Amino acid sequence: MPKIVDRDAKCEELTRAAIEAIAERGLESVKLSDVARIAGVTTGTVGYYFRDKEELLIETLNTVARDILERMRNLGPIKPDSLQVYLPLTPKLMKQWKVWLAYAGASPSSPKLSKAYREFYADIEALYADILDETDPEIVRVKAGNIIAALDGIGLCAVLQPQLWPAERQINAYKELVEPLMKTKSR
Repeated sequence: MPKIVDRDAKCEELTRAAIEAIAERGLESVKLSDVARIAGVTTGTVGYYFRDKEELLIETLNTVARDILERMRNLGPIKPDSLQVYLPLTPKLMKQWKVWLAYAGASPSSPKLSKAYREFYADIEALYADILDETDPEIVRVKAGNIIAALDGIGLCAVLQPQLWPAERQINAYKELVEPLMKTKSR
């Protein structure tokens, strides 16, 4: 009797392998064979589940974005220091940041990646807007965008120069740049 494979589970397994491969080789250098090797399958198996490398890369970007959004939704009541969970403070988060930044660098030259990237940022901005105690939609949009920019800047510095941006410095920068934006408006 043929083995029944859960398509969604296999796609998830392959995108997780792609995250590892991208962190190891970079977005431009990663090959389907790298993903297959890490997943412990053949390149043909990867091709069966994804039409081409671009489709796998877009689904991998979506997986990373879903992970980030899921962490955000599971935080519970948001306090000023809550968003520190997004900084590359652990080896696992550092790997995710490397992958995320690889996609950021590739997005301007790929309309499909750029679209996926913009959709994620709209989702994260909406989540941040929910935690900001403001009524003016323009203030909410600006503050949410500033929070994203600050977190991305800290993460970028930590990935590019980890020896200069250890956890303590990342947290200090967070406290100076992000926490003031999280404060509720005066009533």
